[in-house]
Amino acid sequence: MKFDLVKYVCFFLLIFFSIDAYTQEKGIKGYFQKRAAKKEAAIEEGRPFLSVLAGPGYTPENGLLLGAGILYTFKTNPEDTLIQRSSIPINTFFSTKGNYGFNAKLASFWFQDKIRFNFVGKFSSANDNYFGVGFSEINRISLGDSTTAYERKRYQIAPTFLLRVMPNIYAGVGVDLNRTRVTELNPYMEQNDYYNRFGPENFNSGLKLNLNYDSRDITVNAWKGWFVNFNATFYGDYLGSDNDYNIYELDIRTYHQIAREGNTIAVKLYGRVGTGDIPYEELTKIGGTNALRGYIDGQYRDRSGVYLISEWRHMFLKSNQELSKHGIAAWLGSGSIANDLDSINEWIPNLGVGYRFEVQPRMNLRIDFGIGRESSGLYFNFTEAF
Repeated sequence: MKFDLVKYVCFFLLIFFSIDAYTQEKGIKGYFQKRAAKKEAAIEEGRPFLSVLAGPGYTPENGLLLGAGILYTFKTNPEDTLIQRSSIPINTFFSTKGNYGFNAKLASFWFQDKIRFNFVGKFSSANDNYFGVGFSEINRISLGDSTTAYERKRYQIAPTFLLRVMPNIYAGVGVDLNRTRVTELNPYMEQNDYYNRFGPENFNSGLKLNLNYDSRDITVNAWKGWFVNFNATFYGDYLGSDNDYNIYELDIRTYHQIAREGNTIAVKLYGRVGTGDIPYEELTKIGGTNALRGYIDGQYRDRSGVYLISEWRHMFLKSNQELSKHGIAAWLGSGSIANDLDSINEWIPNLGVGYRFEVQPRMNLRIDFGIGRESSGLYFNFTEAF
């Protein structure tokens, strides 16, 4: 396995001791205590609150990076004591490979949670890697400048509107707009049939139909409940898309509290099936920061894919038996890709550990170290992976 464990341990120690040192300094400790009291009062009264954090990381696709993020939360109706706080985590990063990116994800709850409006916005400029499509091709291509490396820019805008039609059941519509532009190729991609079918620039626009069941107590960090979500997105020239294809997704999650609050087993089963002329960047991928952490995002891609992951999340107790702001996580998973689900015959493993720090009630900063097949990564992000 090719990873430098010492490098990752140093990152964790740097973050931990830096935080500890600052909080012990005279004056600084008082500042943090005052800020904590201000945050508690704002959240108790239903007012907005903004958290800001930054730290180092390492992902197999970006290399060493510096990440920064903000978490803005608010209540659409401060007088409603039952409605969840809406949240907007925004993350950005710059890496030693010259990569940079921006991600924002809004989850908002309106009118006693009868209406939900979600939004995803992403932009990235990256020295990326393309290993081809399917295990047979991926397994014979080695990582390198002349084999997999290429440069691309990509953005995505995806708003979704949901209406509660029955208790815990929501239905809605949305759109997905994304564009990929390749600016520099490697010799392998120049001769790759799948890439050449679509060329260096693709704009895709699709209409999304959504149906889900959601009994989670808190959507961004559930301790109990179920989430079952089905998406069908139809891309076509009738919406201005360069390509005609359909994507079907099934996302099943369950959360179980073990013995006490803050000690949770979370399980996710995810499947994605594509039909039609799917461009290379829109194929199913099973790596990255929110799936099988530790794999190069996009290394494993095909028309269809599935993965299963189980994660233990544990928040520590203080001496008075109240929950502290610190916790750990560990997970084990596996996934696969294929032309269709019936053709799946090879699986890749995944495991990892992580640190959690509660920046706002039930909203964590997560630092995860994931291990895959001959790859690994250290991830810095707001909110849980699922």
